[in-house]
Amino acid sequence: MSKLFDQYKSLKEKDEGKIYLFKSGIFYIALDKDAEFLSNAVGFKLTPLNENIKKCGFPISRIDYYKKIFDIGNINYELIDMNPIIVDAKNLKENKDLNFMINKLQNIDFNDITYKQAYETLEDLSNRAKQITLNCME
Repeated sequence: MSKLFDQYKSLKEKDEGKIYLFKSGIFYIALDKDAEFLSNAVGFKLTPLNENIKKCGFPISRIDYYKKIFDIGNINYELIDMNPIIVDAKNLKENKDLNFMINKLQNIDFNDITYKQAYETLEDLSNRAKQITLNCME
């Protein structure tokens, strides 16, 4: 989580007044002073990230609900995705894994696929997507 906290500190240096919500798995989380603010303003429960830092958050599936709450409360916030896959058109054409994934999806016959084949396909695509993400972050 140090990478996350480093990103938080960097963003707070640019705009101290904005609340930053980081997408982390299936949750949006706020850290440190942002977490304390949201705990007071919205009633989120604070939990420890580590010995020194508190966090709070909510499931990403509830983002529309909380956007309304934040807007009603005039809370200045920004959603941050720490792992976006950014690929330009040239790299897309050259990326064999992405091309493989696209071709595999395009060639699925949804009228003639077993549960096992569907699961194996999704698992393979998930593993390839994770690898692409790791490669993009290097």
